[in-house]
Amino acid sequence: MHGFPKGLLGGRWTWAAALGLLAAISAGCGREPYGTVRIRGKVTYDDGSLIPAPALFVYFEPQVESVDSRTTPRRGFAEVNVADGTFRRVTTYAPGDGAIAGEHKVVIEALGETGAPVYTYFPREYSDAATTPLRIEVGSERTFHLQVPKLP
Repeated sequence: MHGFPKGLLGGRWTWAAALGLLAAISAGCGREPYGTVRIRGKVTYDDGSLIPAPALFVYFEPQVESVDSRTTPRRGFAEVNVADGTFRRVTTYAPGDGAIAGEHKVVIEALGETGAPVYTYFPREYSDAATTPLRIEVGSERTFHLQVPKLP
C-alpha cells in the first residue's frame, strides 16, 4: 500500500483531514470580509517641515462595522521614513497589503532613541485612537498627507 505509514496519525485519511482543516483555518485568517487598499503618504508638521523624531509609526484604526462578534477589522500600520516623512508599505494582514477600505482614525506614534514612545514632538492626542483628530477615507483616495501641529 502506498501513501503515509499506517502508524503515523492513523494513515492517509487522517493526513487528508488534517490538511483540509489547515486549509480551512488558513482561509479564515485572510482579508475577507474586509478588503484592503494599498496606500502611501507623508507625515509632517502642519507647516510642511519634517518631524525630527528618531522613529515614527502611523496606525490606521478602521471605523467600519464588525461583521460579527468574532470577525473584527484589523488596524493597519507603517513605519515612516523620518528622512523624508514618507510611508509606503502599510500592513494589515500581510506585509504591504494596505489598509482596510473605509474610514479610519489615524494615530501617529513618535519613538525615542530607546524605542519608547515620546510625546514631545506633537500634541499627545495624535498618539491615541480615542483622541486623535486625524481621519481619512481609504478607497479611491490612496495618497495621504498627514499633518500634526508643533508643540510650542
